[in-house]
Amino acid sequence: MVLSEANRQVIHQLAETLHANAATYGADALARLFEIHPQTKTYFKGFTGYEATNAQVIAHGTKVIEAVANAAEHLDNLPKHLEKLAKKHGTELLVDPHNFVLFSNIIVVTLAIHLPTFTPATHTAIDKFLEEIAHQLSSEYR
Repeated sequence: MVLSEANRQVIHQLAETLHANAATYGADALARLFEIHPQTKTYFKGFTGYEATNAQVIAHGTKVIEAVANAAEHLDNLPKHLEKLAKKHGTELLVDPHNFVLFSNIIVVTLAIHLPTFTPATHTAIDKFLEEIAHQLSSEYR
């Protein structure tokens, strides 16, 4: 992953915002994902529509956004940092790896909606970062 120093600064600043708003952003992003791409809700069978207030959606969405924020602290070693998550998703849960790409796009949209200063520079940095996370999480699939 090639991130400029400016990209890295944006990602580190954004990580603070993600930690502070993980439940809100995570629930919104996960609910949007399930609504727009219903094939992604394999483990959320009871989800019937845009339900960002569903306890299961809030819990998992929070977990995802916290993981993204934590990954921002490991930009120089994402493969090692995400290794356990990649193995869990690739060998145990068998989540379709394309779902990571779909979710990355939804997270970008969610951030654009929630952040008043979502600039093109922010978009570029977070897009590169989430693309790398999706790549790393898909690394354990064969």
